[in-house]
Amino acid sequence: MLNMNRTPIQNPYLSSATTSNSGDCINLKGLVRTGQIIAFALIQGVLFITAILAYLTFLSGDGGPANAGPAIPPAEDNLVLVTIGVVACFVGCFASFVVNRLMKGMAIRQFVSTGEEVALPIDESVTMTAEISNLLTNSQTRMIIGMALVEGAAVINAVIMMLDENVIHLMMIAFCLAAMAVQFPTLRKKLDLIESAARASQDRI
Repeated sequence: MLNMNRTPIQNPYLSSATTSNSGDCINLKGLVRTGQIIAFALIQGVLFITAILAYLTFLSGDGGPANAGPAIPPAEDNLVLVTIGVVACFVGCFASFVVNRLMKGMAIRQFVSTGEEVALPIDESVTMTAEISNLLTNSQTRMIIGMALVEGAAVINAVIMMLDENVIHLMMIAFCLAAMAVQFPTLRKKLDLIESAARASQDRI
């Protein structure tokens, strides 16, 4: 006989600290803390990869890339690699911005469609209903996708940097890191999101 009392599947990006005793509702500060850990890990990954590849490219004295010269002759091919890095950087950042806007709009529209009413202004004592929990969980997913897109662009520049030994790629990586830092989750951002959704819901009524 089938067991109908199975444990529900939970979001792997939400730690046990983010789930409140009310079941589907989440703990706001716990969610923010988990998001910050994930965001820091993504940023740290870019910093580690860049540091290692930059050392091997510019500072290594063991006969590696630093002494062997560029893998690609400095000419038109070099310009192509720089162009690829710059395009990857701006495409990744632009895609991250677009995905963030689209997913945020979809989440707010979904919240509005539920007819949920939340008292304004919003502060840390806001009641965490299932609808607000879904809104915040969506923002967590949105943050991870957005930062991952920019992280990919940064890694592409780090790899190309080893080929042409051009410091322009370090500038592109720094730009990507700034774009990731802008998306770093904070309690204030989550409260502002809830307030935006609440105002949109009231305007519809």
